[in-house]
Amino acid sequence: MNQQRIKSERETVYFILSIIFSVMVYIAAAVSIVGIGIALAVLAVVLFMNALMLGSIRGNGVRVSERQFADVYERAAVLSREMGLKKVPDFFVIQSEGALNAFATRFFGRNMIVVYSEVFELARQNGQEELDFIIAHELAHIKRNHVWKNILTLPAQFIPFLSQAYSRSCEYTCDREAAYQIRDAEAAKRALTLLGVGKVMYREVNEDAYLEQIHSESNGAVWLSEILSTHPLLPKRILSVERFMNPDTGYTYSQQPGRIVLGAGLLFGGLAGAYIAVIVTLTLAGVVFASLLPDDVTSAENTMYEEFEDTDIGATPLMNAAAIGDIDEAASLINAGADLEETDDEGTTALLYAAYNGDAQMLSLLLEAGADPNHSDDYSTPLMAAVSYDDRELAALLTTYGADPAMADPYGETPMDYVGAADEEEFFDWVKE
Repeated sequence: MNQQRIKSERETVYFILSIIFSVMVYIAAAVSIVGIGIALAVLAVVLFMNALMLGSIRGNGVRVSERQFADVYERAAVLSREMGLKKVPDFFVIQSEGALNAFATRFFGRNMIVVYSEVFELARQNGQEELDFIIAHELAHIKRNHVWKNILTLPAQFIPFLSQAYSRSCEYTCDREAAYQIRDAEAAKRALTLLGVGKVMYREVNEDAYLEQIHSESNGAVWLSEILSTHPLLPKRILSVERFMNPDTGYTYSQQPGRIVLGAGLLFGGLAGAYIAVIVTLTLAGVVFASLLPDDVTSAENTMYEEFEDTDIGATPLMNAAAIGDIDEAASLINAGADLEETDDEGTTALLYAAYNGDAQMLSLLLEAGADPNHSDDYSTPLMAAVSYDDRELAALLTTYGADPAMADPYGETPMDYVGAADEEEFFDWVKE
């Protein structure tokens, strides 16, 4: 079990992508009166609906406290303290009509966790360790500011697959965080199993057979259902916890790419065929309809359409060369005197373009030419980009040229923080692993 591996490998990547898109939307809204109005209206509706839902929970649910289910509250208080939270979040239990779930949220600036009654009853049925895992999982969302980040990246939720991918990465992170906090891999895996089969039968489930479904139930439909979901498949979450808590595990279940590609191809092919059939039908219907209209109607001017210019963020030729990995062009530009520290509209240099691409050859060329390894744009630093991709070769190259592992990115996180290193010596040990 390695505490440095708690954070999902892709969480930061998906968060950065979500931030980039959301910032673009916010900027577009800020320069448009109509855009500002729409953005504020959407935000007001979302906050209003969320406040109504949470208001109902706080009014009708049972608040867990020192005077109400004190034993469970004490466990929540201990876990909050061990996880570094300054105070215990407001804790409510609601009637769930058989559903098994829990979630973390905020209510007028106060952190809050909600546990469904079916899950909460585990504490009364010899399932205290499983309930500890579920509580710790929701506390992990608060500890890692996932609730705030979801609000900040609200526009990105309109991009197909991106918001779901980020959410799934957060779930993997919180599963590992919770398992690490309770120090009980078996209870963690049982807690995830009960979400699939219920609080009565979950102890009877054969773990090997359940994990085998990762391989046996691997097809296009299952894959599509997962990428459209905010949560990973339960067997994959269990396997993630097992591998984190027991690095020497023999479990090697994996999906079957061939069956996924074939199934997804058939699904999308069927949808594409149906789409084409609809378009052809509508087109033919339009032709027939147009032929019946008077000439003065069919010859009306099409003045309603306007062309939109491509978005330009001010990238230089050197940045473009770094972005596509064109070493010869980059070398030619450098020899011609290109400014290595010139930035685009987001503060990104050519070196950062290379770091985001994980291009060690391009990075080496730019560093050798004198590019600053400690420049930060609006989103990250070169070294933070490298460690977020778990690219130790890139990290070693950057530190060789003076990249500072203690330098914070715009979000206040340093490369040392990211890998869980207490000092630079531990960070360099991580780089050499």
